[in-house]
Amino acid sequence: MGVADRKAREFKRREEDIIRAAFELFAEHGIEFVTIDMIAERAEVGKGTIYKHFTSKNDIFAVLIIRQGHELLDLLGSVPSDAPVLVQIKKTMRVFWDMQVGDIRKFAVYRKCDHLLLMDDMAPEVLIQFEKQSNMKNKFIRSLIKKAIDEQIFKDESVDNLVAAAVGLFQGIFDSILAGEVRPSEELYNLLESMVFKGFMR
Repeated sequence: MGVADRKAREFKRREEDIIRAAFELFAEHGIEFVTIDMIAERAEVGKGTIYKHFTSKNDIFAVLIIRQGHELLDLLGSVPSDAPVLVQIKKTMRVFWDMQVGDIRKFAVYRKCDHLLLMDDMAPEVLIQFEKQSNMKNKFIRSLIKKAIDEQIFKDESVDNLVAAAVGLFQGIFDSILAGEVRPSEELYNLLESMVFKGFMR
């Protein structure tokens, strides 16, 4: 292995250490109270090293969200594309649900990162990754809903409106779970699924 390869591996390893340290601190103390100095200390690197990898804490938020998105897209890859569209939609909804409620601590960090993320303060290369991944997730959801409309299963409504309604329902319930107002359960999931299908179907 050459010097350049070794340096690249070291750079990547330090970046992983920084991300891991940031996540742990965000989960322990709350995102708003974590500083770059705290992340550097936990990752056992100098503050200047943080800025070699990320332009700001905002970039760390974005990278965490991007990583969650990769995990989600991998899980969505298990949804059978040759199954009836209603089966695909149900499996997709279940993937979203299980991923979020399966690890509430992890989801709480990602959700807060999403709330605090500033698009205008993102490094260009991070912004490109973020937008590419967001487009992939949106395309996946939109294609299923459009297919259900085309097959006259869902109401002949705007795809954008139905996507917004479905995402809004999920996010509203997830926020209630994070706020401790309700506990995740099969009964709650079944109610959510019922609300989507009864509201959307012809």
